[in-house]
Amino acid sequence: MTKQTETLNELRRMTVVELDDHLSKQRRRLFEVRFQQATGQVENHRQVREIRHEIARAMTVKIEIERGLRPALVEQAAARPAPAKPKPARAPRAAKPAARLEVPAVVPAAVPVAESSESAQEPTHEVAETVDAQEDVDE
Repeated sequence: MTKQTETLNELRRMTVVELDDHLSKQRRRLFEVRFQQATGQVENHRQVREIRHEIARAMTVKIEIERGLRPALVEQAAARPAPAKPKPARAPRAAKPAARLEVPAVVPAAVPVAESSESAQEPTHEVAETVDAQEDVDE
């Protein structure tokens, strides 16, 4: 047998818990090797590839178990109660905000009007309704 099939058979003999533990160790090892590679301390640059392949093998075996392709381990996993994780309490959802007001495509421009004698202190602005009216006010 080749090394790959031997490794795969070893993974298939593992229980679900052992498989999860092995997977987390390989992921940690991959992180460490990548870190060493970034600092230039790795002598064998193929280590990253080998670790990635090992992770893929472990995940393949785990998927086999989840999909029921290995019934013996599925029964073992079902017999063992899974640790119950308490669900966090959900905050009540806030009401949806009111719909935004629609702004017209053309906003009328504010145009200053010549001051009259009555309101010499406060300048007033006349709003032109259309572009044509705005041109009339400007003249």
